Amino acid sequence: MKSVGRKQVTLGVIASDYRHSWQKTINPTIKRGLTMKKNLLSVAVKGAIGFTAAAIMVPAMPVFAQQDAEMVEEVVVTGSRIKRADLDSPSPVTVLDREDMKVSGLTDVGDLLQSLPSMSGSPIGTTTNNGGNGSVEIDLRGLGVDRTLTLINGRRTVDGGDYQTIPSAMIERVEILKDGASATYGADAVAGVVNIITRKDFEGVELEVQTADFSEMDSGRQDSVSIVVGQQFDKGNFVFGAEYVTQEEAFQSDAPWDFFQNSYYIYPAGCESNVTSCYAGGSSRIPEGRFAIGDKSYINPGNGLVADDGRLYNYAPINYIQTPYERLNFFVEGNAEITDNVRFFTEVRANNRTSAQQLAPMPYDSRPGFDPAYSGFYDFDGNGTLKSYNGIHQDNYYLSNALDAAGIDNQPASAVRRRVVESNRRFEQDIVQVQGVFGFEGTFNDYDWQISYNRGYRSRTDIDMGQFVGANLQNALGPSADLDGDGTPECYSDISDESTLIEGCVPLNLVGGAGTITDEMLAYVGTNLTDHYVDTQEVLDFSLSGDGFELPGGAMAWAVGGGYWAQARTYSPDSGKTTGAVTGGTGLGADGSLYNANLFAEVLLPAYDNGAQSIDVKGGLRHDSYNRFGSDTTWQIGVDVQLIDALKLRATTGTVFRAPTLEDLFDGQFDNAPTAQDPCAETPLPAGCAQASVQDDNQLPATIGGNEDLQPETGDTFTAGVVWTPSFGDSGDLSITLDYWKIQIEDGISSYGAQYILDQCHRSQDDSFCALITRTGDYAIQDILDIDQNVAEQGAAGVDFETRYTLDTEIGQWEASLLWTHLLERTKVAVPGLDEENLEGRYTDPTAEDGGAYAENKINYSLSWYWNELSVSYRGEYISALEGDVSFVDDLPPGYKQDIDAQLYHDLVASYDFSNGTSISSGITNITNEEPPYIDIGFNAKTDPATYRLFGRGYYLRLSHKF
Repeated sequence: MKSVGRKQVTLGVIASDYRHSWQKTINPTIKRGLTMKKNLLSVAVKGAIGFTAAAIMVPAMPVFAQQDAEMVEEVVVTGSRIKRADLDSPSPVTVLDREDMKVSGLTDVGDLLQSLPSMSGSPIGTTTNNGGNGSVEIDLRGLGVDRTLTLINGRRTVDGGDYQTIPSAMIERVEILKDGASATYGADAVAGVVNIITRKDFEGVELEVQTADFSEMDSGRQDSVSIVVGQQFDKGNFVFGAEYVTQEEAFQSDAPWDFFQNSYYIYPAGCESNVTSCYAGGSSRIPEGRFAIGDKSYINPGNGLVADDGRLYNYAPINYIQTPYERLNFFVEGNAEITDNVRFFTEVRANNRTSAQQLAPMPYDSRPGFDPAYSGFYDFDGNGTLKSYNGIHQDNYYLSNALDAAGIDNQPASAVRRRVVESNRRFEQDIVQVQGVFGFEGTFNDYDWQISYNRGYRSRTDIDMGQFVGANLQNALGPSADLDGDGTPECYSDISDESTLIEGCVPLNLVGGAGTITDEMLAYVGTNLTDHYVDTQEVLDFSLSGDGFELPGGAMAWAVGGGYWAQARTYSPDSGKTTGAVTGGTGLGADGSLYNANLFAEVLLPAYDNGAQSIDVKGGLRHDSYNRFGSDTTWQIGVDVQLIDALKLRATTGTVFRAPTLEDLFDGQFDNAPTAQDPCAETPLPAGCAQASVQDDNQLPATIGGNEDLQPETGDTFTAGVVWTPSFGDSGDLSITLDYWKIQIEDGISSYGAQYILDQCHRSQDDSFCALITRTGDYAIQDILDIDQNVAEQGAAGVDFETRYTLDTEIGQWEASLLWTHLLERTKVAVPGLDEENLEGRYTDPTAEDGGAYAENKINYSLSWYWNELSVSYRGEYISALEGDVSFVDDLPPGYKQDIDAQLYHDLVASYDFSNGTSISSGITNITNEEPPYIDIGFNAKTDPATYRLFGRGYYLRLSHKF
């Protein structure tokens, strides 16, 4: 065998088209030996959403003559630190190249990734209104977004995986490692790794504009414009880019689907076949108000107080189903040779995003544990015993007049619930993020080395609009009267004493019915709340790699290194939230830091190679030491077996762990209102209840949030697969990969859930859970402490199948591909002692841990035709049927589940490149105008925005020009 030179290449699998040659002349000063192998340049090529990332095996390169040594580029494959010329990896990797992203018509790469078959669950995106924050996240294997590690050029990001901060204009390709990689990258790489590789070698100027919209809607348009500038020099290069994207909001009422227009629930059984025949539910917080006066409940439909008729409020139409945002991204990358053996490199990215969500107007609730109100005491029974209440004072001008008009004895109103339709409830975010990487790399005595410093800063300001000030509510719902006779009431501490006038106070009319709260009232009680988050990250990495002793299959390759990773977060909520003095989610701020020192080592052992068959063994070991919870050591072992030229077997096994994120630890604790049933409000009374309580709403007050005492999760992973690349001569190229994978996690970070805490206390009489429950003097629930704990076990297993066929003909090149993930199991044990639950093929409550969609089969396939400068592609996306949980289980037959139909989407895209550098692309998405499925337990618009397409047929048009 002839030794050949090598050259370092950017982190990640080389994902260029397999027809490209990777032989180049190398600078003799960095040339050194490398044993050739038969399949020297196997390449993971065009990936999913139409181009399957099968491992295409490039034919063996000819043996080099002694006097004509050629360069073979060495790369670092995602999931390893060892540079190697043979890109075959024991771990499965899917690759999306730039062309795949462009033909999808999506500018949010996170949305594109989440549609891959290997993704599951229901992470948030820009179509997540209730629970969203403008970010776009992905969920590899459906194990939770925090268990998928996102890297840019192999390095961590300060946002931890918000794809809104990654401009599509800078992306060369995306590599998805579908295997645990804690032994290489440390925490978070449990389900796998997504590595964004950027356009480092771009030269020239490229300008691109795109617009995308939907044929069935008058809203929801997205526009983008980007520019990329690159220049090569004798000893370096730089690339600069900028991207501006705007997305228009869309309300549920804008979409053409009937079930978007109301809050339907499955009742009676079978009504889901015609959703509009189902029970139309809604919220108990209605514009007419709901007031407990004495032992009765009243509403005001506009003609005065009348008996509560149980009506509900339809909040659906005025919720966003696509949230607006505006984002601006800048990036610059460069490198320069300092000496023949040392190179400097840098990457700087900056992002600014404003985004918003809008929910139905404020659902005010005066009950203890919910929103501030007038707090007083009153003799409800007339026996001289005063009882506390939260609501409206009996001498409030509007309440006393309403009671008089209805002929009701004057007394306080408690348990006041009123939908404040006179104002909007809106949430806005303003995010600024900057990330900078600076480093050096080179060779020394036949060893490769690299050292880098990575610093990130992210500031997020949240503004909650449509909230109320507690102190002003206390005044405005307290005593008031028109003592000066000018027709306008004023607030007093005591309406019998004019000297107790509360200056500036405007009495609030909650009992007058919809439309009776004036702008002056809102100006007095209303407020905008401002929260601040600041996250910082510093990473210092060093690595050294080279070759070692000779083995039967070639020289051993190795890599060692270490690093330091520091993270810090400060959460500063509005002062009104920290004191509980406002409506909305109140709670305390938090701040903290997390530090990690790590060491790692990897080896690649070519155990056998006879030119036709080979065996490679890979091993990795990593030790992480944290300042908060000690240390952890993870390992991974992999093996590649080349049986014949066209057939390879591969397998890996190892351990993984996930350290709690800054959000897990330091996100503060804040109010929540989960749906739960108080056992002490039931008959007969459970033995664990000291007395009976009263529950007049299915939502109970609770506190959720971070927990500084959390410990890391631990787990095991295993993959095994086969790669087959038969040769058909001139008739085409075929590749097939089949991989089995399994992941098991222990000590998973989750929460008990309000219902579990109540049941454990009052039914199982476990005092440790009773300590988490606070009750009022009359034994009603005041708070349930349900913060994160290390309590869950999770597991997932499945099979990935990928194939791609390419055929050159007289009428152009044809490419067909298919990517299929079959989910064998997705299990969880929510808390110790509960039975294992199977989630595969199901849709469960997306607001719960591990909730959402777990389709057993997801398939992407495509057929593409390339002829001269024209390309046309048909693409399909299939999501198998699901069995959905239902809301009103007590009103349906035992064990009733919803059948959610399978979905099949069709897209058609075409592009043409003109000879002057201009190209035009256009596409029609969801050609058959498929309606998203109605999902009874769906949290946003009664469907799943993360899994299904929401707006019917769409289209996009993109123009680009390269100078």
